Amino acid sequence: MPLDNIVVILAGTRHPGNIGSAARAMANMGLGRLVLADPRCEINEEARRMAKAGTGVLDAARVYPSLADAIAETHLLVGTTGAIGGYRADTSTPRQLAPKILEQAGEQTVGIVFGPEDTGLVDEDLRLCQFLIRIPTSRNACSINIAQAVMIISYELMLGSLTREPGRALRLASLEQTEAMYAQLEEALLKTGFLHPQNAQHMMFAIRRLLGRAGMEASDVGILRGIARQINWFAASNGQ
Repeated sequence: MPLDNIVVILAGTRHPGNIGSAARAMANMGLGRLVLADPRCEINEEARRMAKAGTGVLDAARVYPSLADAIAETHLLVGTTGAIGGYRADTSTPRQLAPKILEQAGEQTVGIVFGPEDTGLVDEDLRLCQFLIRIPTSRNACSINIAQAVMIISYELMLGSLTREPGRALRLASLEQTEAMYAQLEEALLKTGFLHPQNAQHMMFAIRRLLGRAGMEASDVGILRGIARQINWFAASNGQ
């Protein structure tokens, strides 16, 4: 079932009550896989009190020291943001993106990551995401609590799963594989002069977004790594 392959990732969460409330929202909507990446608090009695029927989700939560560690075995990562502009310009609503998430979750693990209460996801986190979700709000009150955001997105996924028609999704490479490919590709593009140290991060973000939207299977990643390897060899042979 697609909902079984969807992982809610809370990154850098500071308040136990938010973790518990998010677990409750997940349980309400049929999601059971919770991951905490670099949490700034512990699962304590407050978290359990707020979890209610989501205590089972809370008990099964997995904890990782960083977001990179938490997503290593994920194949598609969706980030959440309340801000607009810059690297956050290309966003979708939960309803728009739910079919894509469910389609991929029918085959592989999909992660949906929520940032810390005070900052949300920063640029370094966003570069790991293939898609971004932004929940539409009133201009007069645009800040949404993490657990509320988890509930809204989980609801759209639950609703979409009830009407979803089966379809074949690509068998995407894991994020661990794609991150290794991006590192190799960046090295090659720096050596050829296509990238310069002062603009490498900006250009790599654009490349990540382009390839991420296209979707890359393991064989695609292998081809790109082979290209990067050949570029590096050519650059070394010519003294670059």
